[in-house]
Amino acid sequence: MSASPVCPRCGERLAVRPGDTAQAWCHLHGAVTPLHHTALIAHDAIAAVTADARVPAWVPDPVPAGWSVTGMAWGGEPGARAIVVDCAGPAPLGGSAELVLVAEEPGTGVGCGYAGLPGLDPGDVITGPSSAAVDAAGQRAPLWAVPTTDDRAAFVGEAYGVWLWLVMWPMSAAWLLAEELELIDLRERVYPDLPLGPPSEHLLPGR
Repeated sequence: MSASPVCPRCGERLAVRPGDTAQAWCHLHGAVTPLHHTALIAHDAIAAVTADARVPAWVPDPVPAGWSVTGMAWGGEPGARAIVVDCAGPAPLGGSAELVLVAEEPGTGVGCGYAGLPGLDPGDVITGPSSAAVDAAGQRAPLWAVPTTDDRAAFVGEAYGVWLWLVMWPMSAAWLLAEELELIDLRERVYPDLPLGPPSEHLLPGR
């Protein structure tokens, strides 16, 4: 089901020792939790990843008009410690946009990889008042803007005891948060009419 695993921080392809899917080696970042992904997203793949996941698999509900889920990645097998859901569709201000939602346990480095931050966790980035919020399965989750490159916008917060990241391309796609997005956890419900699409450009970190 999964393609070759990559580093959660830079997207480099990894070599995983046979029988050991919990850890691999990146020549830039040392020992890492391999990030697996599907070449093509499907409802049965979502169900398989989320069945024993330790973290939520977030997706907007409803999915914005014209948008679809275009990929999924996860770190840790069995029992994912990080889950990435990639969505794509029309940008709020015109053109196309992409949204990556990450739920991860502290210390995995997945969200930082997509946001372009050097560490494993956001650290001192979360200071002062929050700049946005989402509704995460009925729980209001404040989000803090993350300093990143000018091709994207990144926000981080916490929901259900783990990190919640939203990273968007281009930067203007942050207008998606102008109205509070509602998210559902695909561990609780994979609805059969969830719109699915082809892989997007930023499914993996480092792209």
